[in-house]
Amino acid sequence: MRTRDVDMLSGSITKALLLISYPILIMNVIQSMFNIIDMAILKSFDSNGMAVGAVGVCGSLITLITNLVIGIATGANVIVAKYIGQREPTHTDRATGTSIAFSVLSGLALAAIGILFADVFLRWINCPGELFDQAVLYFRLYFAGVPLLMIYNFCSSVLRSSGNAQRIMVISIIGGAVKICSTCLLGAVFRMGIVGVALATILSWLTYAGLSLLALFRSNGSVKLYLRHLRLYRPELPQILRIGIPSGLQMGLYSIANVLISAAVNSFGAQATTGISIANTFDGILYYICTAASLAVMPFVSQNIGAGNVKRATDSVWKGILITVGIGITFGALSAIFSGPLSSLMTDDPVVINYSQQKMVLISSTYFICGINDIFNAALRGMGKPTFPTVTTLIFMCGFRFIWVYFIFPLVPNLTFLYLVWPIGWVACILCSLFVYFPTARNLMKPKETPVSSNG
Repeated sequence: MRTRDVDMLSGSITKALLLISYPILIMNVIQSMFNIIDMAILKSFDSNGMAVGAVGVCGSLITLITNLVIGIATGANVIVAKYIGQREPTHTDRATGTSIAFSVLSGLALAAIGILFADVFLRWINCPGELFDQAVLYFRLYFAGVPLLMIYNFCSSVLRSSGNAQRIMVISIIGGAVKICSTCLLGAVFRMGIVGVALATILSWLTYAGLSLLALFRSNGSVKLYLRHLRLYRPELPQILRIGIPSGLQMGLYSIANVLISAAVNSFGAQATTGISIANTFDGILYYICTAASLAVMPFVSQNIGAGNVKRATDSVWKGILITVGIGITFGALSAIFSGPLSSLMTDDPVVINYSQQKMVLISSTYFICGINDIFNAALRGMGKPTFPTVTTLIFMCGFRFIWVYFIFPLVPNLTFLYLVWPIGWVACILCSLFVYFPTARNLMKPKETPVSSNG
């Protein structure tokens, strides 16, 4: 696993962004495929269908928590990258140690909350009675492993801050393979059902966390984890949380907002619900493709602003957008064109396939707009403006969707019209971001005033 950091402070911007983006893209797409295979194995050996349903009913809550974890971890990415750009090795080491220490403590807290209040959370989402006991069991087992998930996400964020995305890709592939093998062994051979799936997930997280910690301890690059720095430092922790908490809230709001759309689709019946579920599977993969460049832009902007090279930071934003548009339009067009055959992989019902295609054709062809929005969000976080993306998400991804679903959509009760809320919301977020991005970039380009000392 010998890899080296990508130089973000000099050389070709486009090449550096691609070197960081493609491992993230590959990693996330493969990870999505692992999850699809995982559920297929569970379905094949679930005689009464209850295990699949129990895992599925936990999905919205698990996605909410996972997105929150990933969002908070971006704070570590931004702050460590800033110190790398400022060539402050002591603060870089302290920020790295603080990030990992915080991931352990917060992971233990989340695990305790999930285990103690699993039944409460599942009642909140009206979990069906016949699925309740198995869902509670799966939820508690899942949250028992959350500290490992926290450690992995913070380690991967720190490694990406130095441009070392290839190592995280390799770790993710190894962990995903462990998950599939464990699911086959525990689910297919030992027929452990929902317990086997949960334990396989925890084993994969243990692999992720162990390998990523090992990578940080053995790193010869600009980020390295030292035991003596494995503690909570000031001012590093407040800076990490100032970036991470708004980012985590933003990703959580996305999950909440999508529940509104699902509720509207469910009113069209079971076939529509199944159709959008199939479309969401493929759209999820496309999301990772379209947003990979934003995960490269964020440390790129942070490092170069830390180094005082604001021009290079802003150039990376526009080149990241070009990469996103090129990749997004290409794969989006393929997804839209082959939406029928792709949907038929999961169902033979022509009505369900039609419902799936309705969403895929519209969303796939416009997903690159979501990627552009994420580029600006990443740039603003790297520039020290983490709150604004959260505010726009609250307004246009939650508030606007609520208005659209409950007041506008009933006027034209057609699913294609319903799905327009996605691209309209993305465009609105981009336009608002531009009003903040340009003034922020101009302010950063202004020469810093140095205090005049007087002898007297």
